[in-house]
Amino acid sequence: MLFAAMPTDANAYIFAVQYQRLVSPESGAVALRTLLAAAAKLPVVVWVVR
Repeated sequence: MLFAAMPTDANAYIFAVQYQRLVSPESGAVALRTLLAAAAKLPVVVWVVR
């Protein structure tokens, strides 16, 4: 359940690196979405699973 709640941004970053397009903004977006998921979505999922 916890893995399903995590963001799936690895593919977007891999494509950005592969095509050398917007690598820096994409890496920042991946970090931001991961932090937001940890702060907002994961506690809710843990609470529901309990």
